[in-house]
Amino acid sequence: MVKNKTGGNRNKKQARKNLTAPVSTRLRIPKEQGEILAKVIKINGGGVYDVLCEDKVTRLLVLRKKFKGRNKRDNSIQLNKLLLVGQRMWEVVHPKKKQKVDLLYVYSNSQISDLRQKVSVSGDILPEGVEEEDDDAFEISSKNAWEDNNDRTIIGSLKEKSDENNKLMPEISKTVDFDFDDI
Repeated sequence: MVKNKTGGNRNKKQARKNLTAPVSTRLRIPKEQGEILAKVIKINGGGVYDVLCEDKVTRLLVLRKKFKGRNKRDNSIQLNKLLLVGQRMWEVVHPKKKQKVDLLYVYSNSQISDLRQKVSVSGDILPEGVEEEDDDAFEISSKNAWEDNNDRTIIGSLKEKSDENNKLMPEISKTVDFDFDDI
């Protein structure tokens, strides 16, 4: 029998895992009741995580089989990862235990900036690598900078210095005689 050197049925599926083509998927935002944003703060193991939700309550995230195994590639969960979780409204919880939530969506680092533009994200649940943007860096206005009083004083002092330099130049040129041929 001839040896298959180029791969076969199963090999083609394995090779696709390294392909990083841009995927244009819609950004999943919380829109239903019980859907909240959360940040992973602790990994307990066995598909169980502690998450800090938007309302500053620590809850227990239970990872379903849908997000495990073969489908784990795009849904890998690490510390400080931003997630969309769904609360279990039907579940009655003892006051001493943490409420359970289910994973709905895992946001990639590139999607976090898009999410912040569409939804107000609390600074407590933002991943540590992502900082809140400050819009105080530059101020753009239609007012001319020359109209400002501080600018007028600076321009006036520059004109005075240039007048002094113009007066000194003829005196300096008379006292200093040099020939370019000597150089």
